[in-house]
Amino acid sequence: MDWKNMELVLEILEKDRRIYDIFKDCPYHVLKNTKLKKYAPGEFLLEQDEFYDKFYIVVEGEVDIFVISDFGKKYFLASYGKGNFIGELELFDKRAYMSQVIGQGAVTTLEIDRDSFLSWLEKDHNFSHYVLKTLCNHTYVSMQKMGKNTLYTLKQRICQFFIEEYAKKGQKPFVINVEALGERLGVTGRSVSRIIKDLKDKGILEINNSKVVIVDYEQLLKENKEN
Repeated sequence: MDWKNMELVLEILEKDRRIYDIFKDCPYHVLKNTKLKKYAPGEFLLEQDEFYDKFYIVVEGEVDIFVISDFGKKYFLASYGKGNFIGELELFDKRAYMSQVIGQGAVTTLEIDRDSFLSWLEKDHNFSHYVLKTLCNHTYVSMQKMGKNTLYTLKQRICQFFIEEYAKKGQKPFVINVEALGERLGVTGRSVSRIIKDLKDKGILEINNSKVVIVDYEQLLKENKEN
């Protein structure tokens, strides 16, 4: 056994309540096979269509989940942070990853081999309940996202993005990355830029370089209702 690694894992459990709640009934044979890994910015990467024989729990940092088409187009699915899982769906039947996972900055994970993960899931009711609850939440969010993508126009989806930003920041400036927003919406940056320019020309947005200010929130709401 790697006692140094075990000490680091126990230290994480002692200081972080959320991670402790996941592991509180974890069998000892699973805990001793749990590895703490720290990744520098740009290091954490799990490729779509590749198989990884590990179960990952995010302890620190954030990862983004993308689906990549055969033509290289990326579509953003979600961001995962502390307490989120990676790989649980693929491990059951040893499937290749159906998406790409990229760390945003430094990332710290707890990693468990497939056999230990399946044993933990079978023997620990607390853990199996946590996994089920997390999967249900992710499915709920994904269905909401799918509904928006199907039922709303691109213009409405971009307006909804700015409405959500206004709820967070009001009329304070915020930075926008057109290409990143295009990936989140599954469209090209050019399509996003065209709609943002239209909102700017209508006096709804003020844009200085990459900084955006929402100056006419009421008109933004009206634009969101138009088809």
